[in-house]
Amino acid sequence: MNKLAEAETYDHYFEKIRNDPVNKKARDSLFYGAVSEDIKPWLLNTQIVTMHPTAEAGLPHTRPPNIICMPQYFPEERMPMTLAHELVHVDQRRRKYKWDAYFEREGWRRIGEEDIPERWLQRCRMNPDTIDDRFWAWQGRHVPLPIFEREDKPDLRQVIIQWWDRTTGIKQSQAPRSFLERYGSFPSQPEHPRELAAVELSKIFQTPSDIDSYLNP
Repeated sequence: MNKLAEAETYDHYFEKIRNDPVNKKARDSLFYGAVSEDIKPWLLNTQIVTMHPTAEAGLPHTRPPNIICMPQYFPEERMPMTLAHELVHVDQRRRKYKWDAYFEREGWRRIGEEDIPERWLQRCRMNPDTIDDRFWAWQGRHVPLPIFEREDKPDLRQVIIQWWDRTTGIKQSQAPRSFLERYGSFPSQPEHPRELAAVELSKIFQTPSDIDSYLNP
């Protein structure tokens, strides 16, 4: 069994894609697979797999239990920070209990998919880095939703973050003030606390011990 097939037995990512019409359509013209059987070992017992350039629209990502998927021809100058970002995602999956506790201390609360209104849920992009735990609410109230800009022509790279207020039922593009006070006016990848943490950590990452320092300041 190759690494990607093994990963599917853990997260059932493409099974979920096949059962989601909009996400399936967004990937119909893309090819998901490795370009070779060569696997490069990396930090913390991770393994780097070089993917077809169109896999997940060329977006680096991770798969369980320890795979970092990097698209072929990825710019060399962006590699160090991107690999650090993806290493954080592997650790988030590996030590989920520790990361979940950190997110809760930060002010996030986990939300089940069944709590998201169906009209919004069916337009949300699936992300392999967060597929096992898709939605969290900032301060238990404000849920960032990665919405495809066009439902008729979904594109993995054309997504906007909309904030659904669980109290009022209103969805809007403006993030809550308290979120901006914590993460800044223009945070990168605000769709999920895992992404926000990976962005922050990748900017300061030098050694794997930096992850523990971040979790236990």
